[in-house]
Amino acid sequence: MKRVVMAACVWFGLMACVGAQEAAPDVGKPAREARSGPVLSAAGREALAGGREIVNRLRGLRGPERKLALEQAASAHDRLVEQFAGEPLVAAAAAFAAAELWRQQGSLAIAEKDYLRAAALDAPRFAQRGLLGAADMQRRQLRVDEAMGTYGKAEAVEPGSSRAQDARLWRARLLQGSERLDEAIAAFQSALECANGVSQVIETANFLALALVQKGDLDAAGRAIQHAEHAVETAAEDDATLAERHQKWLAAMSARNALQRARDERDGAAEDAVQFDAARRGSR
Repeated sequence: MKRVVMAACVWFGLMACVGAQEAAPDVGKPAREARSGPVLSAAGREALAGGREIVNRLRGLRGPERKLALEQAASAHDRLVEQFAGEPLVAAAAAFAAAELWRQQGSLAIAEKDYLRAAALDAPRFAQRGLLGAADMQRRQLRVDEAMGTYGKAEAVEPGSSRAQDARLWRARLLQGSERLDEAIAAFQSALECANGVSQVIETANFLALALVQKGDLDAAGRAIQHAEHAVETAAEDDATLAERHQKWLAAMSARNALQRARDERDGAAEDAVQFDAARRGSR
């Protein structure tokens, strides 16, 4: 019962916050806009702050109560999007928050819609994040072709960012899962060329090596792992803790075991063939 009451408080608390903003004046807005361009209104800041406070209260909820509270909080943020339609900065932030809540609640299609809405309302802040989130929702709904297209759009927004690298990797993984292995390998290779930093190199080289093992190109898979090893060896890390972490990530590459198993299987099959041929000849 206590959980149900808390869930209800989440809903009514945010609704009260939303209602309070409708009459809140913002006498300083024009002057601020004249100095530095569009900014959040006082009402918008207060509404978003209220939303964050309500979201923080979700941490104590579990099970059905949490699911209900997530739905209520997400719906309330959607109401903020409509209420602040004339203030895109507020509406976009509310839409993105709603998308995150719907994602946690399990309503992937609604989350996708809100991610895209945030991206459209405030491109400088949410274009890449929103597109990446929408692509994730499409992928989880098994809409593979749409997801690959949206990942491509997310990558193009800011190609040098870590989110762009995530988009590249997911697109390649979807190609691999769709049995388009040669295309996937090419996409992983392209992603490896774009990798920025040791951690990205290790992650991307691991995916590439796994795909090459799947194809049966074991020598190329070994070279991909060596590429990651070289990146770790040549990284000038002043932080000993970070250097140690990179060594651990390198040792934990799943492609290492996959490659070793493939080599053992190949070499074992070759040895069996030799023994069989020798036995066959001896029986003559």
